[in-house]
Amino acid sequence: MSNSTPAPGDRNRPQGTDMPQARAPRTAQTPSPDASVPDAPASSGAASGRSGRKQGKPARQPKAAKAFKSSDDWGVFRAVVIGVGILVAGFGLYNLITGTAGLPDASGGEVNPTLESQYRFFAAMMVGVGAAFVAIAVKFQWANMLWLVCLMVFLGGIGRVLSWAFSGTPHFTFIVLMILELAFPPALLVWHRFIAKTSDLRREYSQQAGGTGTDPGIAGGSR
Repeated sequence: MSNSTPAPGDRNRPQGTDMPQARAPRTAQTPSPDASVPDAPASSGAASGRSGRKQGKPARQPKAAKAFKSSDDWGVFRAVVIGVGILVAGFGLYNLITGTAGLPDASGGEVNPTLESQYRFFAAMMVGVGAAFVAIAVKFQWANMLWLVCLMVFLGGIGRVLSWAFSGTPHFTFIVLMILELAFPPALLVWHRFIAKTSDLRREYSQQAGGTGTDPGIAGGSR
């Protein structure tokens, strides 16, 4: 038989007509994944390109504080100490070679061997003091010894004062040397302390400002 028994759901449906299937209601128009996004305006594209370049460019970092260096101060100080050392060593070497005959008031008479021995000994010690000044200025690893060497020179000036007091007025050259030996060592030590103190203060300021202070000289006595 060609006629088929209608299904229970088809009894109320007229024969010969097909009812369309029900579709799900559309709540909102959501673009499908295949839907193409409309092109943005040219101006917005250019702006986005500029913003992209700006974002790609690294931000400029603030300039770090300049690292503090005190090489200039210590350079002048070293030059002065080296000059003093050369003068002291040269004067001592001259006295070591000439002995008492090289003194300004020497009469050129008979030489006293005891006095000559003692004089040349202290002349050699003077050469050592001058060499110590030069070594301290060059290396600056024994800067604490600068105080000891300056004290030795100062005590030498005290010895000249005692000689003047007990034996009479010497030649004016030795009066000038006495003044230098009494005045220069304290001034040199005060200068040394001043540079070391200011170097510490400037280094702390440089570190607080963001730099790293480097001091090729000495601070507080040693490098």
